[in-house]
Amino acid sequence: MFRYAIWLQRPATRVYWRRGWKLYLQREKFVQNTAHAAKTVATNLVGQRFIFKRGFSRWAMHFLIMWGCVLSALITFPLVFGWVHFKLEGELGYRAYVFGFPLNVMNGRSLIAWVTFHALDFTALMVIAGCAIAIHRRLRDRGAIALQQFTLDFVPHMLLIAISITGLMLTASSLWLKGYMYHFIALTHQATVIMTLFYLPFGKLFHVVQRPASIGVELYQQRAQEMPQAKCARCGAEFVAQLWLDDLKTVVDKLGFDYSLGDGKTLQDYCPRCKRIMRGIVYTNLQKNS
Repeated sequence: MFRYAIWLQRPATRVYWRRGWKLYLQREKFVQNTAHAAKTVATNLVGQRFIFKRGFSRWAMHFLIMWGCVLSALITFPLVFGWVHFKLEGELGYRAYVFGFPLNVMNGRSLIAWVTFHALDFTALMVIAGCAIAIHRRLRDRGAIALQQFTLDFVPHMLLIAISITGLMLTASSLWLKGYMYHFIALTHQATVIMTLFYLPFGKLFHVVQRPASIGVELYQQRAQEMPQAKCARCGAEFVAQLWLDDLKTVVDKLGFDYSLGDGKTLQDYCPRCKRIMRGIVYTNLQKNS
């Protein structure tokens, strides 16, 4: 929460955050905004479609890691807090209890029971596969190599792999090794989980709490297209929403940058094409005077 609060104090993040909530809570467009937010959740968070555009392997990496972790949490937390538990009834049957309410008896030797009791093994394999793709990319991709840091980019994947492997070792110990070293493996698994939870705010895993904020960004961009557009001070062409331009000037000012041009205009008042032309004119004049 501390890092999330610090993250929200950044000028650009704070503008997106406040403006996103303000636009979402507009009474006349609340239903439309809710539908748009639901679509964004389905495409960007659930399906990770925005990453698919950048390549299948990158999408598979994010999809496997994200859903492997999410499903593991959805299974583990109810079991740890006692919201879901199982009781043996008869010789082969198990009855699941959800918040104390009993469900139908499940045959312990059925396929459904086998999948249910091994669900965490499947999610562990998903996480291992996703992390393997990520590490392979960071060892081969030159762009990633130039920017990556060991503690920020490799340690989170190594922790997730350690959690997954120790979890699979628990299954192997109970099924095939007659419980050999089960207690030690369980303590190791718990230690790696605790280390990962402590490390959560300090690496790439912070995306878990940061990514949902992209819903507000998508809504901001969508609504900005429907608002009055700003015109370039040089050519008069519409190039961006006036609301977005005003927010940009506010953020730039809070960051301590001054892009005023002396004629009452700022550099942000010009479209990208005119900025390139103005830059070229300045470079030409400098060359003539040198």
